[in-house]
Amino acid sequence: MNEIEERINELIRLIRNQEEVKRYNEIEKMLMENDYVKQKIEEFKKYQKRIVIYESHHNKIPDEVEERYEGLYKELLEIPVFNEYITLQNEINELFQTITSIIETEINQN
Repeated sequence: MNEIEERINELIRLIRNQEEVKRYNEIEKMLMENDYVKQKIEEFKKYQKRIVIYESHHNKIPDEVEERYEGLYKELLEIPVFNEYITLQNEINELFQTITSIIETEINQN
């Protein structure tokens, strides 16, 4: 294994050991074990995909699709553990963006 691979593996270990990442994974498992929440998430994703398809074809999103999508999202956010899940997801995404930015900056400086 070369030095770059070792550094990447080290970075992966550091990320996996972050408390936010551990908690995120715990919550994700809990959500997927709850049939009601799992069904709501799957339905939400279905509507999310429909909206993306409408947008990619530059079509107007039907009101009933947008309303159902927003309604499902509100329902999910009313579940405290899902709300925590989304918050952690955003924090982890910000962490990844910061790491990516730092790597890009370092590469471009050399």
